[in-house]
Amino acid sequence: MFRRPDWLASLFNRAPYVAQPAARHHGPAGYRNLNPFRLPSLGSLLHWKLAQWWRPRPDHRPEMVPLTSGDPAALRANHLRSSVTWLGHASSFVQLAGQNVLIDPALSPRVSPFRHLGPRRQVPLPIDLPDLPRIDLVLLTHLHYDHLDFPTLKRLARQQGGAPDFVVPLGVARAVRAAGVPAERIVELDWWHAVQRGALRVLLTPAHHWSNRGPWGDLNKALWGGYLLEGAGLKIWYPGDTGYQAELFHEIGRHIGPVDLALLPIGAYEPRKVMRAQHVNPDEAVRIFRHVAARKAWAVHWGTFILTDEPIQQPMAELAMALREQGVSPDDFMLPAIGETIWL
Repeated sequence: MFRRPDWLASLFNRAPYVAQPAARHHGPAGYRNLNPFRLPSLGSLLHWKLAQWWRPRPDHRPEMVPLTSGDPAALRANHLRSSVTWLGHASSFVQLAGQNVLIDPALSPRVSPFRHLGPRRQVPLPIDLPDLPRIDLVLLTHLHYDHLDFPTLKRLARQQGGAPDFVVPLGVARAVRAAGVPAERIVELDWWHAVQRGALRVLLTPAHHWSNRGPWGDLNKALWGGYLLEGAGLKIWYPGDTGYQAELFHEIGRHIGPVDLALLPIGAYEPRKVMRAQHVNPDEAVRIFRHVAARKAWAVHWGTFILTDEPIQQPMAELAMALREQGVSPDDFMLPAIGETIWL
């Protein structure tokens, strides 16, 4: 049942938390959000999980999720054009400014510390690592299993020619090193700090979320966030896992907008009582689209793993409704197929 117990590795390789009093998001015992945040109580979580036993099961229909095998040969041959390929859930492959970049690659059959337990992939992986060009850079947004996938990171650490560079929020490097990535290949960033890789600039932006890896002791000891990628005259932004805070995204929009392409999460949002603080729903994703003055957006973070109560196909219908209600064209906020590539 068990594969390598990476949550135990996280416990024993956890970076010590060192607060910077001048930074508002550095609390006395861990990182914190810029806006009021409270995780659901243990009672509400237990009620949610127990209620799943007696309520009708959601009518998940993975066959309704758009899927394509993509064009990995074109990606391997490409050395000039900018592109983004959605690999499912939060995982995207980006070619920008001469760099091959993976964002939150979770390419395993499950996103879990266990081999045979935990959320299972509901649709085939469209393009795997051997089909992609050699990866130059990996961006990880936080420690949660559906974003930091140990088996995928271990494969990347062993890629031909050596491990790629990794950019991670503060406190995440220890977990990445436990996956076999050399320390010299990892850069940790605080919010609003950036790193340059060739002609590509990567900026860590704030998010309204939280962090842990093990079952206790590491709550919010590592930071979370999103990434702005700038290069070749383009801005591509992924906010990471986040709850909706109008003030936060208005502020982010003032700093980074307008962006050319936003990869906006639309899934894993029900029940709202539990998920509101940490995951946006499609209506809120469209609001974020407007806050950052995105020219185009792709809907991501849905259709791949069953993490919450909404049927796996439901975000499609709710996004279409939100676009109508907010007067945004579906040609501007697009619903890609898993495996699809947009050439920029």
